[in-house]
Amino acid sequence: MARMLLVSHGSDGDVLPFVRLGRTLRGRGHEVTLITHAPYASAALGAGLDFAPIDTAAEYERQLGDTTGLLAGQAPGRWLEFYERHGLFGQALLEFRAIAERHAPGRTVLVGRHTSAVSVLMAAERLGAPAAWVAVSPVQIMAARGARHLYATVLREGLEKVRAAAGLSPDVDWAEYFHSADLELGLWPAWFDRAGARSPGRVRLTGFPLADDRPRPIPARAEELLAGPVPPVLVTGGTGRMLHPEFYPTAVAACARAGRPALLVVRHRDLVPETLPEGVRWFPALPFREVMPRVGVVLHHGGIGTLARALAARTPQVILAHGVDRPDNAERLAALGLARWLPQGAWTPDEIAPLLSVAPSQEPPIQAVPGDGAEAAAGEIETLLERGRDPRGAPLPEPGAAEPLRERLRRLPPVQRRELLRRMEGRR
Repeated sequence: MARMLLVSHGSDGDVLPFVRLGRTLRGRGHEVTLITHAPYASAALGAGLDFAPIDTAAEYERQLGDTTGLLAGQAPGRWLEFYERHGLFGQALLEFRAIAERHAPGRTVLVGRHTSAVSVLMAAERLGAPAAWVAVSPVQIMAARGARHLYATVLREGLEKVRAAAGLSPDVDWAEYFHSADLELGLWPAWFDRAGARSPGRVRLTGFPLADDRPRPIPARAEELLAGPVPPVLVTGGTGRMLHPEFYPTAVAACARAGRPALLVVRHRDLVPETLPEGVRWFPALPFREVMPRVGVVLHHGGIGTLARALAARTPQVILAHGVDRPDNAERLAALGLARWLPQGAWTPDEIAPLLSVAPSQEPPIQAVPGDGAEAAAGEIETLLERGRDPRGAPLPEPGAAEPLRERLRRLPPVQRRELLRRMEGRR
């Protein structure tokens, strides 16, 4: 049995796949701890995982409320201000220490959200534990070069302080460091990858993990619409706030223009239009697993978790995509005839309304219906801790046995080996 330490950041689309992955790993006999935002404690504990918060619920909500500004051009200076305003350098150190406290030499695997979980790479470097970096959408891989540049320039000074506090050399080659994880996983299937820019060969693709796979009841107010003569539209922009301000007003107006009832799922009440048309009902949350097969169409923002659940339900999708990974996700589905999408400049009720009454150009092929990507991802992660061997490939010494110096050097992670050589050159 291994000890799996998982670190993620973001909203439901980023964190719930890690909850699902953690539950799968636990079902395979491992100890699992999820290290993430405080509001996900109940989801983690409900999945049988140990939980370590990286913030408070209030801090998390303040951070979510501040993410909208990052969509406005995403100027590098905004990112530094964002990190400093929300204490994210300190949060990275907190994550590192949470990992170090739970590390069990020889039987621990670290798993982090690709790009953001630098604490996982630092812990792997410091502790010699194997690490997997897990991307939830192709854009996380595609945008890695820009993220590396951001870390190496705008965020460099803050990250150097974190590394020093973690007992690491402040200097790091971020271009190489981004590839220092022992395993890179992509939580999407190969057919989705081939529909756009392809991921590098080093990335193992496992398929979509369907996070909300346990049955939950449907509220009575939603059941009334679902049982009506016209299947409603399900409108959702995800659980975060990094969303164009016109998304919900335009989506609601389009449903009214099309004469379609709608289930409006918005976690934050202040994002809901003040006046809703007749037949449109607001819900902070709904069980998508039960609801999606019964709606006529899903009108959404292009989040990876939402589109995967809609594919599993074989429900038509109309996507209003803007920012981060959403246009890329939408383009991939549209290229395969599995969705229709509009860029932000074309968001008008007149453009959207006709799409809500038209079936998709084709039924999802069987390979486009998500399976259990979490099981495949868990299997890949388990390969990092082979029985009786060090995760990086060298034999582990017997307890109490003296380990030859050459073997100790061979087992060092690449970053530590380079640092040792640099120091030896300095002494010479």
